[in-house]
Amino acid sequence: MKLILSILITALILTSPVFAAQDDELMEKIKLLEQQIQELKELKEQQKVGVAKQEQCIRAVGREKFCTCLGENLPREVSFEQYIHTIVTPKDALGYPGMTADQKKTVDATIAVRDKCVEKGFFK
Repeated sequence: MKLILSILITALILTSPVFAAQDDELMEKIKLLEQQIQELKELKEQQKVGVAKQEQCIRAVGREKFCTCLGENLPREVSFEQYIHTIVTPKDALGYPGMTADQKKTVDATIAVRDKCVEKGFFK
């Protein structure tokens, strides 16, 4: 009889709103942690892409500081080859007027990164 009573009391306690609230809070913390893990994975992948751009740049240009600047600052979706093409091709020849707003933003960001890295004096 005491065993049944203790089981019932334990069941009531475990199903009480206090435990449900703690469970919801725990689930929210787990979701947040999973989101942070995903963000860290994406950041690590972005760093790998940046290093690849930097290495390609060093093979082509030979200026480590400049290439590090490019690798760290170019938009993620812009490869080193695309960077070169964007920089050496006039905007009209790129089809800039007919681009979407996002495409124009990427072209403008690519040019701005080049200017930033050159302005820092990495070629002096």
